[in-house]
Amino acid sequence: MAILLPCIEFETSASEAVSLQRIAGWTLTAVGARLWLTEENVGRDIWLRPGDRHVVVGAGKVVVESWPATNAAADLPARVRLAPPTARCRRRWNLPSLWPRQAVIGCN
Repeated sequence: MAILLPCIEFETSASEAVSLQRIAGWTLTAVGARLWLTEENVGRDIWLRPGDRHVVVGAGKVVVESWPATNAAADLPARVRLAPPTARCRRRWNLPSLWPRQAVIGCN
C-alpha cells in the first residue's frame, strides 16, 4: 500500500513573483524548471534546478520566482511543488487563504 502525502503545485511565469506565508517546514521543489526564492529574515537567496528541493526554515514570507536559463525562452512558466511536513499531514489546511489561485491540490 502506498500512502501519498498531499501537496500543492502551481506555476509562476518569468514576469511574476508569488508570495507564500506561514509555510515553515514545508518542502518546496522545482518541477521541470529553475526557481529563485528568498525567505524573509533568513538573509540569503536560494536557487533551485529541476528536481532540487528546499525546506522552508523561517516563519515569514517566502517569495518564489522563475529563474529562466539564459538560452531559454523567458516566458516559459516554472512549476512549483509544495509538500507539508510529515508530522503535519493530518492537519486540515485552510487552502484558499494560503495558496495562489492557480494551485492544484493532490500530487504524487
